[in-house]
Amino acid sequence: MKSRAAWRYCLLVTAICLSSSLAYAQETDETGTVINSNPPGAAISLEGDYTINATTPCRLPDNLNGMYKLRASMPGYESWSGDIMIAPGKNNYFSFSLASKNRYKAALRSLFFPGWGQYYAGQRTRAFILNAATLCFGIFAVKADSDFRKKKDEYFRAQVDLANATFYEDVARLRSVQLDKQRAAYDAETTRNTLIGVAVGMYVYNILDAIVFFPERKLIYQGILPKKLPKVEAGFNGEEISVKLTASF
Repeated sequence: MKSRAAWRYCLLVTAICLSSSLAYAQETDETGTVINSNPPGAAISLEGDYTINATTPCRLPDNLNGMYKLRASMPGYESWSGDIMIAPGKNNYFSFSLASKNRYKAALRSLFFPGWGQYYAGQRTRAFILNAATLCFGIFAVKADSDFRKKKDEYFRAQVDLANATFYEDVARLRSVQLDKQRAAYDAETTRNTLIGVAVGMYVYNILDAIVFFPERKLIYQGILPKKLPKVEAGFNGEEISVKLTASF
């Protein structure tokens, strides 16, 4: 009987030590430097005496202290950066909020520069295509306008030459030249107007695309731990030793 009681006593002491160790771990786990974000799951980088990359929420190594540059990014949200001061031997808690990107900010960017809104939304290929297409048609339209002006001036000079002609042979020849210059100027004007229309259309589509096709991201976050962490309870009723794990939800 004595050996059985001693065995139970040893188990009770072991269970109590286990419970105390978990409680101590829970208390010490709450010390140190913690970085969190709203929403959680942001990729962060710290640059200072050391360079650290992590994902929020995170606990930093205890040996970090001093001034650090903190940068954070997350798909669908604006980038964030700031300076933090980690005090040695103290509990440091830093938290920041990320502003979500939206279609109206994207449209405003595309209004100033074609493709910028798509790049802002993370649509890199789409941004390159719209930017290149809009700029190319814009350049072609400028060159077509220059060509039209040149041909129009040639047509006006042909009209002046025809009006100053005195001989019948010169009139017939200059009339033919005038008609050729007129057709060339008309074709150049049609080409210019077409390219201007396409360039303007691409520019407008670039803005509408940033609004209509702005990517909607349904982000899923990991669940947050309950305020009361699971704990171990040990008991002895005189005959049996019980060890119970409890958790609050």
